[in-house]
Amino acid sequence: MITVHPENFSVKQIARSGQCFRMNEIDTGVFQVTAFGKRLSLIQEQDCGPVTFCCGREEYDNLWKQYFDLDTDYRYYIDRIDPKDQYLSKAVQTGGGIRILRQELWETMVSFIISQNNNIPRIKSCIEKLCLLCGKRHTEDAGKCPEGQNIWHEFPRPEDLLSEEDLAPVKLGYRAKYITSLAQNVVNGTVSLKELSAMEPGNAEKYLKSIYGIGAKVAACIQLFSLHHLESFPIDTWIKQIITAEYDGKFPVEIYSGFAGVIQQYIFYYARERQEGNCA
Repeated sequence: MITVHPENFSVKQIARSGQCFRMNEIDTGVFQVTAFGKRLSLIQEQDCGPVTFCCGREEYDNLWKQYFDLDTDYRYYIDRIDPKDQYLSKAVQTGGGIRILRQELWETMVSFIISQNNNIPRIKSCIEKLCLLCGKRHTEDAGKCPEGQNIWHEFPRPEDLLSEEDLAPVKLGYRAKYITSLAQNVVNGTVSLKELSAMEPGNAEKYLKSIYGIGAKVAACIQLFSLHHLESFPIDTWIKQIITAEYDGKFPVEIYSGFAGVIQQYIFYYARERQEGNCA
């Protein structure tokens, strides 16, 4: 196990931020995340306190340290927030432990296609059903896991999601055809994940929006949460409402050039927590 003490790092806030759908608090202060064909347990008893990664040093250094973006100083972004912006100042007080994850591209693309016109609980449910139905199954030593947690499934690969009929039990609706089309195009080489990963932000945006079923909002989420294009600023219904109510219809993205996506996450998280009555 590896224990780290990074500043501005809350596993709970990240798990609730809407950027990742396979990260859950399974007990008070105990979290599990499944990514890149691995499942990790983390322990953080105090928000933004020390975090214990239940893995070896090599796995932490080669995967999870980068996944959680732990080499980045998020205080740099927080210190550049306009102090006159009362809404954003409150938002960062609530969600200042959020970091932008570096997620696997294929999983992020499928996950945010599923997110269209959907809410977070249902998105999570659909993705878990999809993994259970089509993902590779793993069984861990029951003695190392909480009761009922020793069996888990990887996220399905493109070759697992080629048939719309096979996805029917997940009840994805119109999104199923977008996913199977994407899977087919990845398998036959029409869509290159490798090329997309190496693209500059402007080219990546055009490439993503050229894919069947991916519009501006989904493209921006993929850029931010997988390609780590921090200038991407996804605008969904929540963000539109906030911009209208708090910023007279225009958020000053230019102030946060190069890291507007980090600011978007603070705003989104704060709005969600307020709606659920978790903050003022």
